Amino acid sequence: MNTNFLMPLTNSRGLGKVVFFSGLQFPMVITPSIMGEPILTAQPFYFLERLDSVAKTRFDSTKPIPSEREQEYVIDNYLFEYSKRHPESKLTSKISEFVFWKEDPAEHYFRYDWLLTECLVLDTLNDDTIVECTDPNHTSKDHFYDWCLFKPYFQEAFEEYRRKLEAAMAISASVETKDHSSLGTGKYTLPIIKVAGSIVTLEQAETFDVIEPGRPKQGSMEYPVNRGFPSSSNFKIEQELITTTALHDEQLLAYYFSALRDYSPVSQFKNFYNVLEYFFEEAPVKLGVTAKNEKQQIDAVLRWAVAAGDLLRTLNSLPASASARITQARATSSGEVIPAVNLAAPDIIGEYAAHVYQLRNACIHSKKTRKGAPTPRIAPSTAEEEILKDEMPVMQWLAVQCIEKCIEKR
Repeated sequence: MNTNFLMPLTNSRGLGKVVFFSGLQFPMVITPSIMGEPILTAQPFYFLERLDSVAKTRFDSTKPIPSEREQEYVIDNYLFEYSKRHPESKLTSKISEFVFWKEDPAEHYFRYDWLLTECLVLDTLNDDTIVECTDPNHTSKDHFYDWCLFKPYFQEAFEEYRRKLEAAMAISASVETKDHSSLGTGKYTLPIIKVAGSIVTLEQAETFDVIEPGRPKQGSMEYPVNRGFPSSSNFKIEQELITTTALHDEQLLAYYFSALRDYSPVSQFKNFYNVLEYFFEEAPVKLGVTAKNEKQQIDAVLRWAVAAGDLLRTLNSLPASASARITQARATSSGEVIPAVNLAAPDIIGEYAAHVYQLRNACIHSKKTRKGAPTPRIAPSTAEEEILKDEMPVMQWLAVQCIEKCIEKR
């Protein structure tokens, strides 16, 4: 017998694919999923672009099962590998909303619709303690085919609703216009509804539940989503396979994913900076240099973690608009400026380390003045926060390089 675990993921909406992970203590798969156990709120169609995703793990119940913290650590290492491949993704296991709950099998009502609905659940066919069960449309307990007694009524009404919508979606209208604001003059055959996204039915969306970790479709870019038998509801979805054997420092991953999860550029910068700060004493020792202050420590961390050519390539890979902005002096919330970055500097690591130090001071300190002089400040939720958005891809890349320097062997 197997024990299955599901973990909701933050910033997973619209992933639109299945991702299989392997190489660590246990395999994992990420799939789209319908949240909240909908029944009254179930939809006949779902857009893949709007479905959230879950991480699934599975264990042999006869063997020791990793603790919740051990599972989360492995999952974070898998997600770190995903983030390296997709730096634009903010996918993280650090959830801000609980979306799953556990029912007591001894109870006779289970909760649906985000805990706002309760349905009577009775195993009328197998539970000998149920002597009889009837309702106006079922004259015997043997006539119920589902332990959720509401399901037969739901299925009948829902299928009719879905079929009628599918029929309506195929209808086109014949239209004739004269000097219409957008159609102009002419005769047209126009669909009465157009779908821009990728839609799946409720049945298809529920089939994501059968996808198991460790069972990808080898040699294919697509994964066949089905229940193991031919059906008109079977479909295919993009598949990605990721293998890694690297385990990274748990605390560094916590800072990294906190940065991904946060929407405030100031908070994001601080968390990525915390990754660099972790090595402030170690990096100078490894380089054999003395770092007497934080500015020199930042410089040492960057020289230890990255090569000058790689840093310059990362800076040059920024969008042209962002590159143009960071190479100009920019006014902060206090009116004082952050100096420009000189991409042609002979020592690009020293140049950018000094720039990071300036950003760090503007984010972390809120002093109105220092030694009587105004200081650059970047306050949260101000237009000046945009300064940090331009820097974030580079700060994220620097954090990744530092974390990779601290790999734990399996």
